[in-house]
Amino acid sequence: MGFNLLKMPQFYFPMYKPNRKSGNGTSSRQWLYLYLNVPFIFLVKVGISGDYKRRAKRVAKHIIGWPVPIFAVRIPFAWQCEQAFHRFFRLMSIRYGGSREWYLFPVAPFAILVMLFAFAIDWLVLSSMVALAWWWLKNG
Repeated sequence: MGFNLLKMPQFYFPMYKPNRKSGNGTSSRQWLYLYLNVPFIFLVKVGISGDYKRRAKRVAKHIIGWPVPIFAVRIPFAWQCEQAFHRFFRLMSIRYGGSREWYLFPVAPFAILVMLFAFAIDWLVLSSMVALAWWWLKNG
């Protein structure tokens, strides 16, 4: 039996946090999605998931109706964007299906704008990195 540092209890290494690929608190790319509830079209849900289509099926088990994905973007720091969104619109949140991530429909256009902005920033950063690498390889 060897000594495995990664299996030590958390109180030995309070600063150690495993590098998660998905879930809450990760900076990895995830889907930031917006669902519209049918037949209650005045309710929308903003959330994150590694697979937004599978998440819609799980959400449908807890609500009346069906969550229809109306917009989704795959971005880094999706969890942080979602948390900021929930804090900003906490007064418009509705408890529905055991979750406070449901909002009144007027939030939807703003959510789509935030998602588009995050996607545009991600695309600009990635494209500038590719352009810089291309320039460096060509002129290097």
